[in-house]
Amino acid sequence: MRGPFLLKPLQVDLSVPASVGGVYCLGNDRDHVMVVGRAETHLSQALKDFWKEFQFFWYEPALSPRECYTIQCRQYHRLLDKGELADKTHPKPDNTDFKCPVCGA
Repeated sequence: MRGPFLLKPLQVDLSVPASVGGVYCLGNDRDHVMVVGRAETHLSQALKDFWKEFQFFWYEPALSPRECYTIQCRQYHRLLDKGELADKTHPKPDNTDFKCPVCGA
């Protein structure tokens, strides 16, 4: 994951390529991630939607919806095992038959 970066709209514009999809992590300090999410397109806009709720972000671009889901699942399981996530709901694929590469869900 790239980051942490301050979650401010200008910083997002400077750090995240336009119109790319990917996975993001959000937190209120540099050492703890609270949320793992994905945006299959327009990652930068998805991040900007959270700028009033969180202070820092990390991201990883993805080339396809499958890669996006795979990265999100791996990050989710890694951070869940560390006990950091505020939302413990397993990621779900959008209208596909993708399976989690970690647990098969």
